[in-house]
Amino acid sequence: MGFGKSKQKSENSSQQTSQSFNQAYPFLQGALGDQVGNAGRGSSAIASLLGLNGSDEGTNAFNQFKDSSSYNFIQEEGVGGITGNMAAKGLLGSGSALKAISNYSSNLASNFLNNYLSNLMGLSNTGIQAGQILASAGNTANSQGTSYGTSSGKSTNFSLG
Repeated sequence: MGFGKSKQKSENSSQQTSQSFNQAYPFLQGALGDQVGNAGRGSSAIASLLGLNGSDEGTNAFNQFKDSSSYNFIQEEGVGGITGNMAAKGLLGSGSALKAISNYSSNLASNFLNNYLSNLMGLSNTGIQAGQILASAGNTANSQGTSYGTSSGKSTNFSLG
């Protein structure tokens, strides 16, 4: 008697698990489906920025990023500080003043470029992660009927307990 009950419990459990996973996939696809495209959008933006597609699109996008993140204000304040400091020392027209301004501006641009690239990589990674979650959920839903039983979804695992 225990043998038949165990078989029935296993079949019911397998069917319920399969149904719950199949219900999760459409939900995840709806929630994350739009994010998958971010992998391509981020990679494309990085390629454009690096000049790999032969257009100015990447440079234009980076300039928009700089404009929206107060780059010009930060640069003007920094150069103003250097200029004031050098003027107080009587070195305003010197080579060291020009070198300090050049170094500051170069480092600032480099930092902004690194931040922009980090943001693009983050965008791309959200798409990759969303794709991995969907693939995992889809694989789990599709394999549920075969991993614990036969292709018909009926369990062949019996216990005598």
